[in-house]
Amino acid sequence: MPPQIIQLEHSESSKSLSSKHEGESTSDPSQSQTNARSDGSTSNGSFVREDTRIVNRTKAIVYICLLLASIAISVAAFFFVKKSEESVFEAEFRDLAGEIIELSETNAANTVGQVRSLATAISSHASQTAGVWPNVTLPFFPQQVQEAIRLTGSELFAFTPMVLLEQRDSFEAYTAMEWPQHNQGQIPKHIHNVQGEAMSEKDDQDSAFVPVWQVAPQANDLDTMLLDMDTFSWFHQLEQDVLEVEHVVMSGIVDVEYLLEATRQQELSEWHPRSVILEAVQKTLHSDNLSYTDPGGFVFAVLPWEKYFKNVLPHDIHGFIVEVNDHCGTIVTYRVDGHDATVVGQGNLHDTKYNYLHMEANFAGFAQYDGADTSVEHCYYTIDVYPTDELKDKYMTHDPYLFALAILGVFLFTTGIFFCYDCAVERRQRNISRVAKRTTDIVKSLFPKNVQERIMAEAKQEAEMAEKGMGKGAFRISMKDRLKETLSTPDNGDRNESVQRNMPPIADLFPSTTIMFADLVGFTAWSSMREPAQVFQLLETIYSEFDSIAKRRRIFKVETVGDCYVAACGLPDPRRDHAVAMARFARDCRACMMSLMNELEVTLGPDTGELGLRVGLHSGPVTGGVLRGEKARFQLFGDTMNTTARIETTGKKNMIHISEETANILQAFGKGHWTRLREDKVNAKGKGELTTYWLVKDDGPRSTSSGVSSSEGDDEGRIRDDATALFQNATPSKNNALTEKSQRLVKWNAEVLAKILKDVVQRRQALNTAPNFEAVRLLEEVTQVGHVFGEVTEILALPTFDAEAAARQEKLAPVVLEEKVMQQLEKYVHAIATLYRNNAFHNFEHVSHVTMSVTKLFSRIVAPEVSGDDRTLHDYTYGITSEPLTQFAAAFAALIHDVDHQGVTNATLIEEKSPIAAVYHNKSVAEQNSVDIAWSLLMDEAFIDLRNCIYTTPAEYNRFRQLIVNLVMATDIMDKSLSQARKDRWAKAFAENNHSVNLFPEEIEEQINRRATIVLEHVIQASDVSHTMQHWHIYRKWNARLFEEMMTAYRQGRTSKNPADVWYEGEIGFFDFYIIPLAKKLKECGVFGVASDEYLNYAETNRKEWEAKGRQLVAEMVARLEAPGSE
Repeated sequence: MPPQIIQLEHSESSKSLSSKHEGESTSDPSQSQTNARSDGSTSNGSFVREDTRIVNRTKAIVYICLLLASIAISVAAFFFVKKSEESVFEAEFRDLAGEIIELSETNAANTVGQVRSLATAISSHASQTAGVWPNVTLPFFPQQVQEAIRLTGSELFAFTPMVLLEQRDSFEAYTAMEWPQHNQGQIPKHIHNVQGEAMSEKDDQDSAFVPVWQVAPQANDLDTMLLDMDTFSWFHQLEQDVLEVEHVVMSGIVDVEYLLEATRQQELSEWHPRSVILEAVQKTLHSDNLSYTDPGGFVFAVLPWEKYFKNVLPHDIHGFIVEVNDHCGTIVTYRVDGHDATVVGQGNLHDTKYNYLHMEANFAGFAQYDGADTSVEHCYYTIDVYPTDELKDKYMTHDPYLFALAILGVFLFTTGIFFCYDCAVERRQRNISRVAKRTTDIVKSLFPKNVQERIMAEAKQEAEMAEKGMGKGAFRISMKDRLKETLSTPDNGDRNESVQRNMPPIADLFPSTTIMFADLVGFTAWSSMREPAQVFQLLETIYSEFDSIAKRRRIFKVETVGDCYVAACGLPDPRRDHAVAMARFARDCRACMMSLMNELEVTLGPDTGELGLRVGLHSGPVTGGVLRGEKARFQLFGDTMNTTARIETTGKKNMIHISEETANILQAFGKGHWTRLREDKVNAKGKGELTTYWLVKDDGPRSTSSGVSSSEGDDEGRIRDDATALFQNATPSKNNALTEKSQRLVKWNAEVLAKILKDVVQRRQALNTAPNFEAVRLLEEVTQVGHVFGEVTEILALPTFDAEAAARQEKLAPVVLEEKVMQQLEKYVHAIATLYRNNAFHNFEHVSHVTMSVTKLFSRIVAPEVSGDDRTLHDYTYGITSEPLTQFAAAFAALIHDVDHQGVTNATLIEEKSPIAAVYHNKSVAEQNSVDIAWSLLMDEAFIDLRNCIYTTPAEYNRFRQLIVNLVMATDIMDKSLSQARKDRWAKAFAENNHSVNLFPEEIEEQINRRATIVLEHVIQASDVSHTMQHWHIYRKWNARLFEEMMTAYRQGRTSKNPADVWYEGEIGFFDFYIIPLAKKLKECGVFGVASDEYLNYAETNRKEWEAKGRQLVAEMVARLEAPGSE
């Protein structure tokens, strides 16, 4: 059956196909159909978008309504609770304000009572003693009044007799005699006014003098004694009111400070409003005590108003405002807080927002003037009580906000649940749409439009047939689900078989097309040296660029098979200029490939820039269709496809090889100047000799006529061409300037080292290692050159596992190296690169391959079957995985291990009596020289920051130095003492009877370090000759370079034996006695996973290839080196 798909067409896709390259194509019959399909998809898309807008609008309205409802209910709840609290507050205020009025009234009544009691006491005393008025004195006056002062809070009580004018002299004589008997000090001799002037007469002959005679508290200033109070207008009016209404009268707010100063112990800093309560004293005490027929004087009390409001509230109630109005022009505002009352100031000072809540009451009505005289203003009191914000805050809580937030939270939670549900549904719809779109995109990339339409039509037909067979109540499946099921369900069951029998195959003949096969040259050999992730990074980068070009050029991508890219032009929509368009596409792909390889070499390492593209084009008819079944896809068939494959495989690197048919079409379109006849005939399998052409478009990128193939077939002719190119490229340069390729390798090596160095810094942070640069500098100074061989140790001591540090390291953020460290690192690698000589083999490119092999082995240092925590991995890999400095040292050693290599063996240097051989006592001459040169360069002051990043303590310095020495010296495989020492270590470390059951902890640690030493040395050794354990083409390349280097030394007379005489047998022996045993040891040590199997397999395969073809290859290499111009 045809695969069922979910067809998602975009409104612009067909339009772009019909209009993007109008200048490159002529009109074709399918154009109107394409536009019609576009219009249909546009209408469908508009409908879907409109439906989506309606749904989104409805959801937005629902969310808005829910939000508004939640806000409205929350606000209503807020004001309801707030109003309830305000009602409680207002009720409590009225109750407390009533208490203030009632208790202040009580305080006033108590004061009036005390004044009356004092008046009665004086009258009683006068009656009992038959005293003659006004010469009356109440004994012990201060003591009797003291209790009244305490109870009422009055500041002063005074007795003032009424002295008529004719009684003045006798009264003055009486006071002069009476005062010294009971008091100290001397009082004025005469009745006087406030200025101290004696009063000889009165303005009103009927009025009497009212001198102050007795005062409590006792006066300090005796000048106030005999002061005529009647001289004060307010007092004169007050005594007239008392005599008229015959009861106690309270004055307005008056200034009596001159009286209080005489009795006060200290000055007051604040103003206190006061009133005077005045009562008449009768000469004789009547039984009813109500008659004012014969007054003999007056008693008055001075009371500050705040005393009325003290102790009227509980101590914890604060914030009442009381305004006292005497209706004589004075208003005073008080604040009452618990037991205290303080003056706020004069005037109405309450908060006007509480005007609605205040309580008003008449104050001390029993002491007000209630006579009939209206000729003068008589004072009377009202008090107004107001609340404050402080009082209100006591009753107002956060409950309104809490209730509102709770209700809002419930609504929001409900809305959130609804929103989450809606998001889940929408996410499900998006996932379905995304899967559908992805499926459609995949199908579109696999099938041309006409094929897609036929699949859709058949799916629709199948659905209609299925619906007709359903009953009325049967379960219905949507068209989308049927299409999805058809695409994803394998062809099994009777239903699928029935559909396939009833449906015709999906296939078409495309009579005029041009097919392109493009193959990556050297890819298989290149990928043998890389990690899988790097392989896919390369392919994805290249093919995504090709896809972009294909979209722009309206080329149909058919498929990719491995590293081969297949494309077609002229289908599904016919194009008369299909050959021209494909030629342009092939040219663009080649230019893109050549540009990408140079860029990728910086990130993917050596030889990436040497990859090329081999392109083949052929024109003719093809049959295209869908092979229905599991994983159905669009495919092309026919002789045109076979011929195109032959054209591609017989092409050359970075060249576009085209068939005669394609060249003829280009000629017909006036593009004959784009082609050049290939001089030699091509013998294609199954086709015989073919006449072919090269595409050499003038305005395109530079083509390389000398490019060679690196296909993975067995064509020895192409291998010989490749070897020729290798010898030509390996010619030493005449100067020390780095080539562009070397500069790219410098950047790559620096990036590799920087990546490991970041782990070194992060590990140091996890260990909380404190730097000690002063001690490190001393060690750097004492390290001497010329003694590297003696520094080699049998066992490298690696740090023990630190579980806490490992846990901390996992939580640390990624390390970013300082810019100056990165600059110095790249500068150091560049300097190292310039120190390598232009040898054919021992050069900077070689050590880059060694570095790449080292990092590859370290990346695969854990076998796939091993899993566990950091401690498990640490033990399994002998501590190498948990020590980044060890890995950095290994990569660093790979970079420097052949510095200043002279292109000859150590034996030759010793035989020549080279100066460096004498320096190093004929021991590992080249290796010691490399270490000393590279180490001396690192010690330069220009790399101080780099060194401070690599090691920060003496322990780290010593470990790094020891690793470098051991690893570089391990590359000397010819020194018998070093070789024997390595064999002995292997025997001790990996002997079958070597068990650690009965060993002490120190011995176990020593055994682990011994194994780590063996593993590290074998890593650098295997990497140094890794070309022998990689793809055959890689081995051939570096074998040829090593042969050239040896032949150069022989021709220069530096060696006596011709390498060609023993090269074939020597390589076989090298494989049998060193390479294959070394690969087996990599596997036996058990820490490299599949990498060890890969190395061993390649080693054994290359050995067989060399045994079969080696003699011929040696002869060819000799012939090429002896050819003219080979030097």
